[in-house]
Amino acid sequence: MTVDIRAVSCGMIQENAYIVRAEGRGDCVVVDPGDDYPKLKRALGDLRVAAILLTHGHFDHILAVGAMAAETGAPVYVHPDDAQMLNDAGKNGYLDLMDGAAMPGPAVDALALGERLNAAGMDFEVLHTPGHSRGSVCLYLPGEGALFSGDTLFCGGFGRTDLYGGSQRQLVESLRRLFALPAETRVYPGHGGATTIGAEKARYRL
Repeated sequence: MTVDIRAVSCGMIQENAYIVRAEGRGDCVVVDPGDDYPKLKRALGDLRVAAILLTHGHFDHILAVGAMAAETGAPVYVHPDDAQMLNDAGKNGYLDLMDGAAMPGPAVDALALGERLNAAGMDFEVLHTPGHSRGSVCLYLPGEGALFSGDTLFCGGFGRTDLYGGSQRQLVESLRRLFALPAETRVYPGHGGATTIGAEKARYRL
């Protein structure tokens, strides 16, 4: 199976939303819709959104979720440990940036991510990688050698641990887990450009 992965940079913090589609299908999944639904909607075109997958619950990754779910009817999935963050502007960091302004859009109802999820013809492995938040996950397509790492791992960096639910100890353990994946695994992070597991593992002594 060939998978098409399109990154769409969204919003004030330039978060990467990903449109992921198996070749030949008219549906897709969206990973971390970010906070610019009109831009993402244009990028989707005629594709049907089969599922919305969240790597974690911070505001910059979720502000478009309510509108997208309401318009498309697509189910939203998040790790249970981050579910409380989706509609809590204090826990997801929105209040800190927006000086007390209310979060826009409909409230988000989400289903719990387990260890695997099949959507739009693709079988994702869900790797629980706490540290940046309690419920941070990475979404892995082993057959494609692709990993959607959210804010756990970036090109040349990794997630901060001073926000709600963060833990430096857990993040180190999560990075060790990711660095056990094949070196050629392509990493698609929540911010910045793509990288590989091998390139990032070489930067650190863990």
